[in-house]
This record gives sequence, C-alpha cells and structure tokens, in this order.
Amino acid sequence: MEILTYKTISELATISDAWDRLSEQELTFVPSFSELRYQLEAGGSKFRLLAAIENSQIIAIACFTYENATKSYQLATRKLFHLPVKAVFLFGSCVLGQPSENVIRKFFDVIIERSDFDVIDVGVIFVDSPLYNAITSLHHGFIAWSLMRKKHLRWLIRLPGSFDEYIASLPKRTRTHITRDCRKFEREAPDFRVMRLPEEVDIFLRDAEKISRLTYQWNLGSRLCNDESTHQEFIRLAKNGTLRCYIVYLRDKPCAFGWGELGHRTFTFHVTGYDPQYRKLSPGTALMMRMIRDLIENTNCEVFDFKWGSEDGYKSRLGNVSLSCARMQLARIYRPYSFLLVVLDKMINVAKNFVMNLVELIFGHGGLKQRLKSTLRRFGIAIY
Repeated sequence: MEILTYKTISELATISDAWDRLSEQELTFVPSFSELRYQLEAGGSKFRLLAAIENSQIIAIACFTYENATKSYQLATRKLFHLPVKAVFLFGSCVLGQPSENVIRKFFDVIIERSDFDVIDVGVIFVDSPLYNAITSLHHGFIAWSLMRKKHLRWLIRLPGSFDEYIASLPKRTRTHITRDCRKFEREAPDFRVMRLPEEVDIFLRDAEKISRLTYQWNLGSRLCNDESTHQEFIRLAKNGTLRCYIVYLRDKPCAFGWGELGHRTFTFHVTGYDPQYRKLSPGTALMMRMIRDLIENTNCEVFDFKWGSEDGYKSRLGNVSLSCARMQLARIYRPYSFLLVVLDKMINVAKNFVMNLVELIFGHGGLKQRLKSTLRRFGIAIY
C-alpha cells in the first residue's frame, strides 16, 4: 500500500471521482468534492490530503487542514476564557473508504511527523469505530481525549421504501402521538413548502429568521440568521444541489422551519424551530413528518442523520438507529502547552460533571429537573 500526499488545489482534480465514490460508503453525510474544494479555496489555509493506494486504486482518503485557531472554555453556555492554538482539523470528521485501523494510523503518523501543532481536532466520531480505535491507540507520547463530559448518542433514521412503512416501524405510543398531533395540525390548513433553489433562498431565510428569533435556541446561540454570510452559503449549497429547506405557514404567517443538506443519499439535519405561540398545535412534529415524507417519496435519500441528541428528546423518538459518539482531540503530552490544553479540558469536564451531579441530587431525574432546564434555557443558559 502506498500513501500519496496532495498539498495544492490544482492537484485535487485527480481525486475528484474517488472522493465522491468513497463518500457513498459513509453512513453519515460527507461534503461533496466541490464543497471540499470550495472550503479549501475560501479558507486559504494550508492542507494535506492523503490517499491510500492499493492495486492502483484509491481505497481511503483523509483531508487535514491547518489553522491558527482559538480554543474556548465554557461551562454550559457561559464562556470562561479562550486560548490560541495551532490546530490540525480532520475535514468532515471522517476517513473515507471504510479503512482499517492500521491504514488510519498510517494517515495520522504522516500528519504527526510532518506537522507543527498543539492539537489535532478529529471532530465528533463514533465510539469503537476504526477511526476512534486508531487515534486512541497511537504510539507512546500521544493522548486522545473527549471534549464532551460524557458520550452522546447520534440518532439516525434508516429510511424504508415508503412513509407508511416508517410510521408503522415506530413504537405504538410514539406512532399514536404523532398521528394525533399531525391530524390536529392539518385541521388548520397549513401550507408546507420545500425550498431548494437559489431563487428561493431569500424567502426562506427571511421567514425562517423571524421564527428563529422567537425560539429559546436563539438565546443559546443556535440561530438561523438572514445575513450576508448565511445567504451566500445557502446560495452555494443550492447551486450544488445539496440544499433542502422546509417551512410551514399558517394563514400566511411562517410558524415552523427546518433545513439540512442532502448528498450521497444522506440528509444531515441542521437547525429547526417553531413559533412558541403555536406550541399546542405541535407544528414542529408536523413539519418533521413532512420532511421525512418528502425525503422518502421525492429523493434517493436512505439515511436521515439527526446528529447527536438526548435519550429522551424527539430525535430518540423518531430515530431507529443510535450510535455512541464523542468529540475527540489528540496532542503530544510531552509538549507543555499541549499538555496544559489537555489538563484544562479535563478540569472543565470534572466541573461540568460536578454541576450536573448536584442538579440531579437536588432536583432528581424527573420532571422537576426538566422544568429547571426549560427555565434556564429561556435566560440563555443550557445545562447538559
């Protein structure tokens, strides 16, 4: 096996077909080659793309970017301080091609030997996957750790051949609640719209921002803004054919929205929200069902990727696959500054665990705890 290194944009044209071919094998969403190229060109940062060659064919690809970044430290949503870091990022948080742990370790060995960095940010990856096992078993002198205080679940829907099959696959209680909520909402004569073309971006962002500003997520930083940078991003995604936006109107007033990207038969879900004055009508549930129906009936989508979520939220009720994941970084422990970054992350996670244990001790695990979380969210404070 041979590993080739690509360092310039002009060299990347030769791996275009291999990138898209290997992306088809991934369970979760992978940006297209055109998106990869755009991000590398727009960012202007140094990068190394590694390709493993076997029998004259590319069997695995990983792209690493280099940035002078800022590492923030916070408790809940309250920022404490930040530090400058020289970071290497694994693009897309994946190594394409379903390679073995040995191949992945060779990729990381190349980056480690030829790079000057404080940390390598691998991103959110599946626990016990070949990538996870490879980075947690690198040679002596390196440590891999999770930025999350606990492992999270990544929820997916493996979409069946029809929407009726999907509904039938849900637990009886969930199915009953969804059917009831959707019928209640349908009685209001809603206007559901799918927007994916460049000329539809202005309308979607204008109306979706109106809703986003009314949600508790707005105060937590999870926002959809109708600004120039977002507008340009959506236009680019629409031209690439990966943008898929959903919005519902009641009596010509926008009341719920959601959007994501569709590529390589996988839809990755980004942001949703609804106007709280319509809470009793369950517009979020109704819109989510329309999204799933649209993907099943009008696209070649096979997987709906919710990304991570709690064990008791709507993602767990609607998803039919859950995989444990963690946001991983790694560093040389013998470099004082890198070691400091590791210690600070560990201390922050200890503090988060202490706070959560205290909350659970005082308020328990039931409804009182949930009401506390809901109250704090309204003030822009989240606890996890």
